[in-house]
Amino acid sequence: MNRRSFITALGAVVTQRQLRRWRDEYGEFGLEDPVLGLATPAVTTTRYPYVQNLRSDRISVLWAALESGTGIVEYSSDGINFNGVTARSRTFTAAETGMAKDFVQYQANITGLQPGTDYLYRVSVNGLEVTPGGDMRFRTAGPGPFNFIVLGDSGYASPEQYAIAQKILAEKPALVIHTGDLVYNPGGAPGTNIDLYQRNYFNYYYQTMSSVPFFPTIGNHDYGPTAAPYMAVHALPTENVPPGDRHKYYSFDWSNVHFISLDGHESLERAVTAGGPMLQWLENDLRSTRQFWRIVYLHYPPFAAGPNMNDYHSAFVRDKLVPIFENYGVQIVLTGHEHSYQRSRPIRKSAFVSSDVGTNYISSGGGGAFLYPVYPLPVVAFGQGRADNAFHYLHAEVRETRITFRAIRYDGIEIDTYTVAPRPAFSDDPTVSPVVMTPGPTAGATVRILGRALAAEETFACTPVPPTEMGGTTVTVNGNPIQLLYVSDSQIYAQLPFSVDGNVTIRVTTANGSSEMSF
Repeated sequence: MNRRSFITALGAVVTQRQLRRWRDEYGEFGLEDPVLGLATPAVTTTRYPYVQNLRSDRISVLWAALESGTGIVEYSSDGINFNGVTARSRTFTAAETGMAKDFVQYQANITGLQPGTDYLYRVSVNGLEVTPGGDMRFRTAGPGPFNFIVLGDSGYASPEQYAIAQKILAEKPALVIHTGDLVYNPGGAPGTNIDLYQRNYFNYYYQTMSSVPFFPTIGNHDYGPTAAPYMAVHALPTENVPPGDRHKYYSFDWSNVHFISLDGHESLERAVTAGGPMLQWLENDLRSTRQFWRIVYLHYPPFAAGPNMNDYHSAFVRDKLVPIFENYGVQIVLTGHEHSYQRSRPIRKSAFVSSDVGTNYISSGGGGAFLYPVYPLPVVAFGQGRADNAFHYLHAEVRETRITFRAIRYDGIEIDTYTVAPRPAFSDDPTVSPVVMTPGPTAGATVRILGRALAAEETFACTPVPPTEMGGTTVTVNGNPIQLLYVSDSQIYAQLPFSVDGNVTIRVTTANGSSEMSF
């Protein structure tokens, strides 16, 4: 029996706590421990444990090591009672990764978690602890306010990338959205490999990633010429995504936000030119959600002004994706690709409108790669010609039906603040009636209203007498409140307790304002 097997076999006699203590005092391999006179075994970690696909009821924990064996993740909500999940593993050779040695990547998928709950976790291989890179805890998604971070075009190994990584670590967000180009090859050479992700991605954010999930979108530099390295190091949502496209685009919920990550590169090209499935998937996904917020993020901006503005991928986004965003009430679109911070004037139906009724496009591409100028075009509301356009990230605060974005420069200076608070709007789809009264404007009639931002959350009436306020929403007919049966972001069902003669004016009111129409 070798030394490692002997120490492992001691079980309860030599505990993991003792091994950790001896390792801290006497080092890793080659030094004698004070009890056994044997070299203390350790796992040779090549990538610290990091969390992925964190939701209200699940999480994936990944890490990499030189040793193969049985990987275990133990987790607990009280720090006393731990459950364990066995990880699956995959060996990567040096030839396929660009790294110095072969290594084993482990992934443990944990389900059955409770929403809005803090958990501790610990990781081991063959009974030996894997060295943590940061805080070994996470909090599942749940209802209520939360903060998230947005950054893009980061993987350039610059001092500014490091400064931003340290700012994000101090923020302690619920999650991080990355708008693509996680890595760049030196000199702009084509191609990526896992070694590049290790050097320009994990080595910068590993402390944050130990407790905070990164949800990226894929950029053009993440293809090289395939997205295999990008997909190999991530575990992302797969629900309802066609098998061949999994990890290239996806969606998930966090509190009252529905996030959608799109592949503006290969998957969009196939959808436009060869009947690929992403556009249909997007429509089905948006049609199905009942969340108040619909936030889309992808690499290519449809309206940002800069050196890449004539990229044909951006034209595809304008022509094919923007109409879908508007049809299904997407309020915010986050992008990268332009190495700058800029936001457009809010847009709907090819017209500039106010932020509470249009789609707001914000480009965050200043995460670490060299900066681009912002051209002076009418579509740009913030960013053009500014001396303070700089390396940055976005801090986003979700507070019910309001989101405030703060653009933070790499040195901590705030360069812009922007709040989006969508007010209710009746549907402007010419193929549907925004208001229908069945059988008509008489006492007891059912009133159906279609639109956008009609209620903060989906709510059903559960009382014998329906309320006149639900989910923060009220509806009046000619100034008189009516009883609500069901409310959501896109629909309201109500009951008319009285008859109406002549003109009818319906007003919907939420915390963000009101809208009315007469017929």
